[in-house]
Amino acid sequence: MDKLKTQFRQMKILLFYDLPTTSKKNQSDMNKFRNELIKLGFIMIQESVYLKHCYNHDWVKRTKEKINNILPPEGDIRLLVITNKQYEEIEIIRGNKKNKEYYQTDEPLIII
Repeated sequence: MDKLKTQFRQMKILLFYDLPTTSKKNQSDMNKFRNELIKLGFIMIQESVYLKHCYNHDWVKRTKEKINNILPPEGDIRLLVITNKQYEEIEIIRGNKKNKEYYQTDEPLIII
């Protein structure tokens, strides 16, 4: 039963990137990467920091594969996978959560 619970633990992917923007090609690569992240369901929570909600480990694995397919040729990109509970513990020292962060939850969406 514990294995089943772990398999369906909902989590978040935090993606951090630092891409060069010294040339028009670099800028184009960065914009293309950013747009593809948004198409994959990521939201920007800070400049160069994106967040995506995932429902289980398989979803995380598929998302990582998709990210590998859109990587720009240069720069640094890092992923951190955390549980929703861990994300709830994030401390915002200055500023506020973005509105889109409130919609990235494990709560079911009901449309009337």
